[in-house]
Amino acid sequence: MKEITGPVVAMTITLAAVFAPLAFIGGLTGSLFREFAMTLAGAVVISGIVALTITPMMSARLLKRGGHSRFQQAVDNTFDRVSARYERLVHGSLNYRPVTVLIVLVLVGLTGFMFMKTSSELAPEEDEGALFALVTAPPYATTEYTKMYTDQMRALTEDLPELDANFSIVGFGGQTNSGISVWALKDWAERERSQKEIQQDIQARLSKIAGVEALVFAPPSLPGAGGGLPISLVIQSTGDPSQVYEVAEQVRQEAQASGRFIVVQNSLAFNAQQVVITVDRERAAALNLPVRDIGSTLSLLVGGGAIAQFDRDSNSYDIIMQVPQEYRENPERLGDFFVRSATGQMVPLSAVVTISTGVSAAAIEQFNQLNSATISALPLPGVTTGDGLALIEDIARPLLPDGFFIDYSGQSRLEIEQGNTIVIAFALAVVVIYLVLAAQFESFRDPFIIMMTVPLSIFGAMLPLNLGLSTLNIYTQVGLITLIGLITKHGILMVEFANQQREAHGLDRFEAIVASAKVRLRPILMTTAAMSLGVVPLIIASGAGAAARFSMGLVIFTGLIIGTMFTLFVVPMFYSFISAKEMGHVEDDAPQPQGRRLASSRRRDEMKSGRCLAPAAFFSLE
Repeated sequence: MKEITGPVVAMTITLAAVFAPLAFIGGLTGSLFREFAMTLAGAVVISGIVALTITPMMSARLLKRGGHSRFQQAVDNTFDRVSARYERLVHGSLNYRPVTVLIVLVLVGLTGFMFMKTSSELAPEEDEGALFALVTAPPYATTEYTKMYTDQMRALTEDLPELDANFSIVGFGGQTNSGISVWALKDWAERERSQKEIQQDIQARLSKIAGVEALVFAPPSLPGAGGGLPISLVIQSTGDPSQVYEVAEQVRQEAQASGRFIVVQNSLAFNAQQVVITVDRERAAALNLPVRDIGSTLSLLVGGGAIAQFDRDSNSYDIIMQVPQEYRENPERLGDFFVRSATGQMVPLSAVVTISTGVSAAAIEQFNQLNSATISALPLPGVTTGDGLALIEDIARPLLPDGFFIDYSGQSRLEIEQGNTIVIAFALAVVVIYLVLAAQFESFRDPFIIMMTVPLSIFGAMLPLNLGLSTLNIYTQVGLITLIGLITKHGILMVEFANQQREAHGLDRFEAIVASAKVRLRPILMTTAAMSLGVVPLIIASGAGAAARFSMGLVIFTGLIIGTMFTLFVVPMFYSFISAKEMGHVEDDAPQPQGRRLASSRRRDEMKSGRCLAPAAFFSLE
């Protein structure tokens, strides 16, 4: 019982402590995973208590001596053969420790390389059973114009077998040339195609409509990600809005030419008609016409402002003075208006003003109190939002003059912020585990040996991500944090037992770790199999939230399998290098039972001959 109490306590505290940073971080990550962290930590603590109390009692009551079944004998024989083979491999690998160190360094380097090259995003796209489309018409479009084309869009997609409902809203954002269309899909069980496949089908159909631009996208997978296109990079400056527009437009054109995006948009556009009225002040003064009266007259006739209100049926309505539409839509006809001079005469505006036309921005955007323009993009299928954002950022930085800055908005801002939060939580998890193990082992060396399993398991987790099976997102990152606590169990089992053998029997580092590796092989393989099979339902999940569960299950499964394979050889190598050379142990000439002395003598003889004692020999009394 004493031999297992230490490892159980260490593994329980370690796995529970790894979730401490997740439980206390804020933002979206905290909202998503706080309950997950607390629940799993609580379950681990309770399972540790059960392992130290109920499990021994049930073993004493239920297990019987002898009488092993054929299946159990076959399993035992198989593990014995595997253990013997593994013992020879470990013994041989320790004779080539520099080679093992080189392999570890190469794997750590590959892990860093894959981490930098793996596609990233805030969260994998979920099949939420709905699709949206932003509809943008020309600047001159009226509500009727935009509605005509949104009706055509509905007609082109009404025969989709997966469609449950479809509706459109014109005048989205208060602009007559914009709108939004929504396609609600049937339940997953009632359709054969995924949301992604239907999205590509709808986009291909809408591309046939030439009067408007319609971009189909899926709703954000996480709450608080904002609306609009999934990539949003903000270019801001203290300079003039026209300069901001020129730089943003250059970035937009190069990003569109990269071939990685369906569309790239610039929120700032100088396409609104502008009429400039220049007053000839000398001539106006000669005609006794105050410039103030010219301005107030134009404001009343074409400004569209309310001059008063009236009540009707307990409702208040604005009174807006305007000339007929044909005068307001033709700037040249402004000269036909008359203004009363100070002498009472009616003077035509054409006598005192010059009218010219041009273009300007419909609205001057500001972000953090700076003039700005937002570059929004919809990536092609297969291009993640993280890769797309990084590409636009790489394009923009060389083009930015002095006084220009880059910021983020919408989903991209959330992706940057939460990615940094997860990195901090990951670093804190490593520190917490190291401190917990240092307190448990009363050593700074042993925790370092155990923690060497972490980069190897992360290599195993990053491998499928780098191959494109998933992306580096908020769920895979939380899976990596979980993996830290799970993989350290193997090192704890080996190091704890090796220390016990050195203290009790005076073995050197080499002998102790070889014996420990052989004895602990079976529990390591069994715990790896149990934990790996436990996440298989996450990998094969379907329906709502399947992408998130797959991402988390994938990194845990591959990290455990591949990490365990390397751990079986790396931990013994580092133990033989780093662990303390001398440890206190029970002296051989101390009073011992006769059988104990014989077993110890035989053990030393077999160690000297290069053979390792069978697991049961450490605890047998002859």
